[in-house]
Amino acid sequence: MTDPTSMPFQGEEPADGDSIYEGRRPEAAATAETPGAAEPGAGAAVPGDLLPPAQTETDLLAARVEGPEDQQGMTELWRATMALPHWWFIAVGDEGTESPAAAEIDGQLMLLTFTNAERARHFAVQNGMIGVDEDLRAIALPPAEVVASGETYRVSGIGGLMFDPHLTGYFISSEQLPVVWDAISSQTGDQAPQG
Repeated sequence: MTDPTSMPFQGEEPADGDSIYEGRRPEAAATAETPGAAEPGAGAAVPGDLLPPAQTETDLLAARVEGPEDQQGMTELWRATMALPHWWFIAVGDEGTESPAAAEIDGQLMLLTFTNAERARHFAVQNGMIGVDEDLRAIALPPAEVVASGETYRVSGIGGLMFDPHLTGYFISSEQLPVVWDAISSQTGDQAPQG
């Protein structure tokens, strides 16, 4: 994985709409002691920002997928992912013209996408993008808004979205994003994104 890259997806002016630009720091997971802390010479408490985030439904579903042929498992994973209220991105660039962070993964630029704010913060701290005591600049977008921008991402050279890359690392290509959205939406009765 290369360093996150600023990609100009939002133009020169901040976008209006349902996007939530969060400047606040998500609550850290409870501090826990490292294994073996009672042993002489063992480390002290590990800051909550360094501990892996709590397991989520998408983690469990991603772990159950047996491969690309597992249509039922993939459908359940994407149904849960598409039903999230927001997808989270680490913001890069100047304030007001932020873009989601991207990284080169297996030769393709991928948007680093997170299923919640805690996971975005954990990734940023783990990768030295922010310090443990620093606030995360994040972008929270409804999935429909991201799907509506799928073609823009594709023509900008973004190969897809990598979800929770430091934990489960499941992904979807930019080309498949609207296809999967439409399939999931037709099963749940949601409307297709406009854009």
